[in-house]
Amino acid sequence: MKRLLAIPCLLALTAGPAFALSCARPTIEGSYLEHSQAKEHYILVFGYLTNKRNVVIGPEREGFVGTGGRSENFTATFIGHQGTRAGFDRPIKATVAISTTCADAWCGSVAMDAMLMTFLETTPYGHRMTIGPCSGSEFYTPTNDEKRSMLRCLRGGVCNPDRR
Repeated sequence: MKRLLAIPCLLALTAGPAFALSCARPTIEGSYLEHSQAKEHYILVFGYLTNKRNVVIGPEREGFVGTGGRSENFTATFIGHQGTRAGFDRPIKATVAISTTCADAWCGSVAMDAMLMTFLETTPYGHRMTIGPCSGSEFYTPTNDEKRSMLRCLRGGVCNPDRR
């Protein structure tokens, strides 16, 4: 009986900030539909971000333990291809303004120089990305099946947002 009571007590003691944020795993199709239905204009791209520069770090987050824990604004270069109905066939090299945002002690982050499939917002001032702690728009090292699923959505095919 003591063991059974110990488990809930242990969980209550450890259920602080480390367990407070719960993010649903994004789906390729759900991410596509979210961006295609947004009032902003997005383009689908596959490639990598490099050359991080002009970094402006936000204030320290209260309750954060360890390194990081701050929002960032910076620019980087995206090198890769834009998705079209024909595939990822349109070369793109563009400067992207990137903002990471935080919720409590958790902040979004970007893996530089890693292959990813994502969406870039197109604005009158250039391309932009905003990444929160539960961001569902960045798919690092996507499989060929994941790329095909995204392109199927782009082409107007079956796009089921609940498929994992």
